[in-house]
Amino acid sequence: MDSVDADLLEAQFANHLTRMVPEGSLVAAVSGGGDSVALLLLLTSTPRKVVVAHLDHALREGSAADALWVKSLAERLGYPFESEQLDVARIAGERGENLEATARELRYGFLAKVAKKHQAQAILTAHTEDDQAETVLLQLLQGTGRGLGMRPKRGKVVRPLLEVSRSTLRAYLRSKNQDWLDDITNADTSMDRNFLRHEIIPRLKDRFPQTNASLARFAAISQVDDEALDPLAEQILLRDGRWPCPAYRIAPLAQAPAGLRRRALRQMIEQIRLRPEATWITQLERALQGEAFTLPEGWQVRRRDGTLFLIPPIVDTFPPWRGSRLPKPGDQIDLPEGRVRLVDFFTQHSVPPELKQVWPVRATGDVVQEVWNLWPESDDLEHMRTALEQARLARDGGEVPIGAVVVWDGTELASAHNQVEQSRDATAHAELLALQKALLKKQAKVLPGATVYVTLEPCPMCFGALMEAQVRRVVYAVENLKAGAVTVHRMKPPFEWEGGWLERESAKLLRDFFAHKRAS
Repeated sequence: MDSVDADLLEAQFANHLTRMVPEGSLVAAVSGGGDSVALLLLLTSTPRKVVVAHLDHALREGSAADALWVKSLAERLGYPFESEQLDVARIAGERGENLEATARELRYGFLAKVAKKHQAQAILTAHTEDDQAETVLLQLLQGTGRGLGMRPKRGKVVRPLLEVSRSTLRAYLRSKNQDWLDDITNADTSMDRNFLRHEIIPRLKDRFPQTNASLARFAAISQVDDEALDPLAEQILLRDGRWPCPAYRIAPLAQAPAGLRRRALRQMIEQIRLRPEATWITQLERALQGEAFTLPEGWQVRRRDGTLFLIPPIVDTFPPWRGSRLPKPGDQIDLPEGRVRLVDFFTQHSVPPELKQVWPVRATGDVVQEVWNLWPESDDLEHMRTALEQARLARDGGEVPIGAVVVWDGTELASAHNQVEQSRDATAHAELLALQKALLKKQAKVLPGATVYVTLEPCPMCFGALMEAQVRRVVYAVENLKAGAVTVHRMKPPFEWEGGWLERESAKLLRDFFAHKRAS
C-alpha cells in the first residue's frame, strides 16, 4: 500500500496551483470519487476561495444520494455548494450523440455556468496522471486527429493533478481518514475507458511499470509541439470572406508540409464544432484535390477554383441579412446588360451548386435586386479590375503580367505594373512601384489607411515593403506558387490578407503569357 507525506504533497500542490492560477476564486468539480475528494481536501490547505460544483448525470440509481454526500462534505469543509441534475442519457438519445461525449459537454457547460455566477478565475478538475495515460491510449486507438492528452490548462479549465498518480491521492485520503464514493459504473468494461483502465493498462504495467508516467510524459511532449506548431498551422488557414459560409484558400494548405497541413485541417473542423477525427482530416486532404464529401451533421465539403467550402446543413448559420430570402426557381436579376437567370449569374461568379439554393438575396417578386456580397458589385471587384488592366499592360510590354493598385478611402491613389525587363531592375515589381507612387502623391512615408490590390500574391520583398508602408489591407487575385510570401514562405501578415478576387481571369493571363513564352 502506498504511503505519502501529506504535508509535502499539500505544499507542492499549493505552489503548483499558484503558478497555474495566481489569484482569484475557484470552482472545484467534485463528483465524490477519490480523485475529486482529494482535490477538495488539498484545496483546504490553501487560502483560496472555493465553490464546490457537482453535476448529477442521473445515469444510475443512487446518484441523487451522491449529490447529497458531496454537499455534506462541502458544508463540513466550509465551502459553498452548487448542484444540478440532468438526464444525460435522455439528452444524448434525443441528440443522437455518444453518451460519454454528451456527459462531458453538459458537465463543462454546468461548470462554466457556476464559474460565471461566482466570477471564478478557474475551474479545477481532478484529472490525474492515470487519467492522462488512459486518455492518450484511448486517443491513439480511436485515431483522433487532435493533439494528444488533456492540457494542464485550457481556457478556464485547470487540471492541477495531472502529474499526480491516483494511488498517491488514495494514500493522501487515507492519511486524512477521509472516505470517498465508488461509482459502480467505473467497473463497467463495456465502456472504452473502463476497459483500458481495468483490462489493458494493468497488463501493460506488469510488463512496463512506468506505463502511466511514460504516456503522460508523451502527452506533455506532444503538447509542447502543439504550442509551437498550431500557430503556424493557423497562419495557412486563410478564410475566404467572399462567401456566406466557412471557406478557405486552398493553395497555402496544398503548399504546406503534410504535418502542418493536417494541423490546419484539424483546426478547420474544430471551427465548425466537430470532433476532428483522423478519418475526416484524411477526407479533407482529398477534398483539396477536388473530391466532394459530407462531414458528420450534414456539412458538405466542396472545392471550387482556389477555394474549399464547408457548406452547413442549415441556412440559419449564414450571415443575417435584413429583408433577404432564399433563391427561388425562376428568379432573375437585373444587370446593366439586361435581365438574366439568377442561376446563370451564380455560375458566372463560381458559386458552388450546393450554395445556389441558399445564397441570400433581396427581391421583389421573382426579380432580384441584390445578391449578398455579389451584386451590386463591391468596390473590391472594381479596384481589382483596374489592377487586371495594369497586368494586361505589363503583358503587352513583354513583362510578367502583374498589376497593382493602391486605394485610400475609396480613391485610387496610384497604379502600376511590372517593369522588371524594361527597367532592367529585379525589384521593379508592380506593388512596389505602386507604393512608391502613392507615397509620393500623399507626401507621406507610410500609408496606414491604404488597401493594395494586386493580381498575384506578393513575394517576400513586396511583403516587406507593404509591411513597412503599414498598409491596412492586401487583396490579391491568385496565389503565387513560386514565391508567395504566405503560400510558399509562410510569412505572417500584420495586415488583412485576402485572396481569390478575379482569380480565374488573373490566372488565365499568367498561364497564357508563360505558354506563349515557352512556345516562342
